[in-house]
Amino acid sequence: MSDPIPSDTWTRIVAELAERLKAPSEAIPNVQWLSDTRLIKLLVAVRNAVKAPKTLTGTRLLELLVDSKLARQLPPEDFSDASDSPAVFSLDIGGVPSISPIELLQATQPSYQNTVICYFTALERHELTTQETPHHHVASLKAPSKQPRPQPVPSPSAAGGSGRKPSLGTLLFRYQGIPYYMTQRDPALVPGIQTVRLSPSCQVRMTTLEQTLLDTLHRPWSCGGPSVVFEAWERGLPLLDDARLALCLKTIGRTDYTRRAGYMLEQFGHAATDSALLALLADAKMQVKSGSLPTIPLLPDVPSTLHNETWGITA
Repeated sequence: MSDPIPSDTWTRIVAELAERLKAPSEAIPNVQWLSDTRLIKLLVAVRNAVKAPKTLTGTRLLELLVDSKLARQLPPEDFSDASDSPAVFSLDIGGVPSISPIELLQATQPSYQNTVICYFTALERHELTTQETPHHHVASLKAPSKQPRPQPVPSPSAAGGSGRKPSLGTLLFRYQGIPYYMTQRDPALVPGIQTVRLSPSCQVRMTTLEQTLLDTLHRPWSCGGPSVVFEAWERGLPLLDDARLALCLKTIGRTDYTRRAGYMLEQFGHAATDSALLALLADAKMQVKSGSLPTIPLLPDVPSTLHNETWGITA
């Protein structure tokens, strides 16, 4: 049995911990929910700051927090299909509060700057869907490529779509029956990232509304499927910022993105007013009219038959 910790030492540790958990930051984006790895690292830093004995390991301090009911673990039985169930702790007095999907995704990731909440989880946060949650996603941003990436060239059968649902990524775990996925994303295709204050205790990195809408046209199945895609655009267009959409499209620099977005804007009667967006859309239509661009499906991996000549798209 470990020796008891002196009360004055414990008081200093708890006070220093409380000071560091006053508000979220890039170093500690969520001050209520932390994984065991992050929490142990933080407790070691706290111990060193108050000059407590190094015999008080981070693991021992975590045990003391749990014994004092200052930290409570999410029930391990709520996780399934995980190679190693995450150990996530709430730093709160009282019972374990409910944890949102976004907080759970963030708490289980080792990196803050290199991950971003996206796809259906972002659609839900932006209130772009009323559909029941099928899954949640966090993306890990790959190292930027040193060479410019060429635009994809569709195969002869691409216009009709294969109809096969692609992989949703790597299954991290199921929490209360809902799957949570990690996917790799090219940062060049995700310029629209913002920091969102989710609550007084948590900030997250998430795709903007405009980027989230573009993502539905790039990975429709990760966003819940065709019905969710059309609902999202219908709900999102009144909230859309044309200038931010134009900046995303210009930064991505791919006409397939611009053509798909242009088709959706047209379908829902959105009259663009931003000059940069109008120029991008006009250029894409001119390239389609000249015959220099191949026909592409509106939604990758979704069967399509009706041809739209303006955008060179089958929908």
